[in-house]
Amino acid sequence: MRRFDDVTGQWTSTAGAVQGGPRDTLSVSTFNIWFDPFHAPERYRAIADLLGAQPPDVMVFQEVTDAALAVFHDQPWIRQHYCSAAVTGSRVGTYGMLLLSRVPLAGVTHICLPSGARRGFLRAELLVDHAPTVICAVHLDSGKRSAGLRARQLRRVFGALERDVDAVVLGDFNMRDNENQRITAPFTDAWLALRPDDDGFTEDTAINAMRYDSTNKERFVRFDRILVKGPQWHPHAIELLGTEPISPHLPRVFPSDHFGLRCLLTRNTKSP
Repeated sequence: MRRFDDVTGQWTSTAGAVQGGPRDTLSVSTFNIWFDPFHAPERYRAIADLLGAQPPDVMVFQEVTDAALAVFHDQPWIRQHYCSAAVTGSRVGTYGMLLLSRVPLAGVTHICLPSGARRGFLRAELLVDHAPTVICAVHLDSGKRSAGLRARQLRRVFGALERDVDAVVLGDFNMRDNENQRITAPFTDAWLALRPDDDGFTEDTAINAMRYDSTNKERFVRFDRILVKGPQWHPHAIELLGTEPISPHLPRVFPSDHFGLRCLLTRNTKSP
């Protein structure tokens, strides 16, 4: 876990916070930012600007390269307010994951999953009014043939959270709708809870011309999700991010081949 040091001008290691203040809301976001070099610097900056316009309390990213990490770490608003936990480089393959939080953290760990692509998940403990909430950032294996592997991975993730009362699991699940039955109580899929009549596709080639251009195939899937567990928080609002081109001059370039998600959670004042 790192925080930016104004004196040295570097991101330096930091110990976890010992307590967090009271909070009635918690905003979280997830974004698979696409590791492809196609207009990558412009796309990464567009994602940073998009999130910076209404900064979430906690942000997680998938397919993060060292170059992408540098773009996010260079943002003044991130340097000023957020601590960072990233897993990138050769030990996690072509790309990794990033978690940014302006809510105090007790610690962050990376846990490996059974995977054909060296996937894992980040587990962070947020301290909110002395009550921990676990944030779990995931990126499960992709492809229809990996459905069985994703089931094993999801069981591993849920098992790691079994003793945690309050948790938010978010990221790129790579799950098709025929895998929805794997998400059961005590976990709630925020999109289905709030917008059950909206498909909420996070890969949608009818909108995202860049996605279609890169594969020449139509795709309409809701790979990216936010799940909530426990009595402390309940989903209040959720929206897609990055559904417009990054510039009028680049009408077929979008922030990513995925759309991101931002969700506002409100505290249940009746929770114990």
